[in-house]
Amino acid sequence: MQNPKRENIWLNFGFNLILPILILRKGDDWLGDPLAGLLDAPSDGPLVGSVILVLAVLFPIGYGIWDLLRRKRWNIISILGAVSAFLTGGIGLVPGATVAMFAIKEAALPAIFAILTVATLNTKKPLVKLFLYNPDVINVDRVEAALEERSAKAKFDRLLAMCTWYIASTFILSAILNYALARIIVKTEPHINKIAFNDEVGSMMVWSFPIISIPCMIVTAFAFWKLIQGIKSHAGLAIEEVLVGAEQVSKNK
Repeated sequence: MQNPKRENIWLNFGFNLILPILILRKGDDWLGDPLAGLLDAPSDGPLVGSVILVLAVLFPIGYGIWDLLRRKRWNIISILGAVSAFLTGGIGLVPGATVAMFAIKEAALPAIFAILTVATLNTKKPLVKLFLYNPDVINVDRVEAALEERSAKAKFDRLLAMCTWYIASTFILSAILNYALARIIVKTEPHINKIAFNDEVGSMMVWSFPIISIPCMIVTAFAFWKLIQGIKSHAGLAIEEVLVGAEQVSKNK
């Protein structure tokens, strides 16, 4: 079997975070006058602001589609970025939309994933296997065979359940912090001043990385560490034996 193409993390980071922030924060300065001339509308008017918002959300949406076509595999980060961007654009463009609706949207997506992560735990395709126990990262077949050989499958399943709650907790934390951050930073109603709304959304995205993403990454890293320790304990396999590609790298040294 041919290994799937690896994702470029810098492209992911750039298209899902950096470019949308730049367009939202600087789009009025960079594109306001050209768009005003092209659309025959005021540079600080709602039409120009709406176009800038659409351009910003097209980057993560376009990247998600491109990554899917290139690698022929669903990418959870790309999906989350594209869906979140689509909903952000949708809220900003809906007539009568409010900042309260935007805050609810920011909290709703991670809250839904928290529920799905727990709800799918005992199904054939639990979401925790997408986030942690992923065959792209871990040699799942080898781990499962070792667990069966040592009659440790039940103990490992309990560990996987614990890790599921760790992952769900990151989504719950993200939902709470997203809502709070949106209510604190995004104050301008989109139907009143689209340009100011865009700038505030961009500012929120800047703050969301240190305030939301880093704590969630720490919890996720801890859950992954617990999983690896559990594999070592229950399956008797070292980390270089279970991480995809690690054993080959070790041999080449």
